[in-house]
Amino acid sequence: RHLTTTVLCACSSDFTCVLLVSNQCIIYGRNMMAQSDLDLKETALKEDLKFYFMNPCEKYRARRQIPWKLALQILKILMVTTQLIFFGLSNQLVVSFKEENTVAFKHLFLKGYSGVDEDDYSCSIYTQQDAYDSIFYIINQYMQLKNISLGTLGYEHEGSGLKICKQQYKKVMMLPSNDTLNIDVSTETECIFFKPQELAGKKAELKLNSSFFNLEFYRLIQVEISFKLKGIALQTIHARELPDCYVFQNTITFNNRAHSGKIKIYFDSDTDIQECKDWHIFGSVLQKNTQYILIFDGFVILSCFASLILCTRSIVLALRLQKVRTSAFIHEQKEQVKADR
Repeated sequence: RHLTTTVLCACSSDFTCVLLVSNQCIIYGRNMMAQSDLDLKETALKEDLKFYFMNPCEKYRARRQIPWKLALQILKILMVTTQLIFFGLSNQLVVSFKEENTVAFKHLFLKGYSGVDEDDYSCSIYTQQDAYDSIFYIINQYMQLKNISLGTLGYEHEGSGLKICKQQYKKVMMLPSNDTLNIDVSTETECIFFKPQELAGKKAELKLNSSFFNLEFYRLIQVEISFKLKGIALQTIHARELPDCYVFQNTITFNNRAHSGKIKIYFDSDTDIQECKDWHIFGSVLQKNTQYILIFDGFVILSCFASLILCTRSIVLALRLQKVRTSAFIHEQKEQVKADR
């Protein structure tokens, strides 16, 4: 602040003082000195308020104060933007891995899949033989998955393996030629399981030849086949990131609710990303890159913490200025009331 320099020269017994202001002696009384002191405080308060609401450039011009808070905010924006770019690139790999595996599953397990979905379902069948062929095709493909799949896929041994459930009406008697229908609308569900460790044994053959697969299509509502597969995304290593382990919950539904002579086949795949339990990756590039990312994340945390401190300091200064301004306003009002009296 550029304030006027005032030096007390002398005072007399009647409280009259001589002040040296800018090398000139001016005579002041006691009231005049008090008024001058109030004016100086008011001027200083106005300057503080004006300086507080200045932008960083104006503050630098006024007091040559380096705008550290602005510089820190710019640095933080750059670092957070860089993090978002890395996250977007990593997420793109995740999305592409999910989508490509879903397409691969459809080609692996849906017989006759053309590569293009029909409306909201994957494909459709029109004969009983096609229904049996499609169901057994899924089972056979699941049994020999490791020999036919191009991906890094494996069985989920902790679950129930391949699960096949059929839902049908309890009792139906139809004679369309005579316009006769006798139906019990309550449904029943029956399931059969193929565990991965049973795929090559006689137990699996016995299940395939069981009466479960004698489908009564006039009663059949739907057949649902579900199974879990595990996979590892190795492409993240090329992006210098640690690989992720995936669990694919696949469900294939043969929908015959309409009983229109057309069974729609739906394929759904839900993906769950898990951290790989036991992995060993050899190569200094990936290890160094992981260390660099951790260091960079540490700098981001420090910059955010420093920004929080500076913002808190600014709020504290604002509260102090508010308190000083309120006190000055109250004092000014009291003096005004005394003067009016």
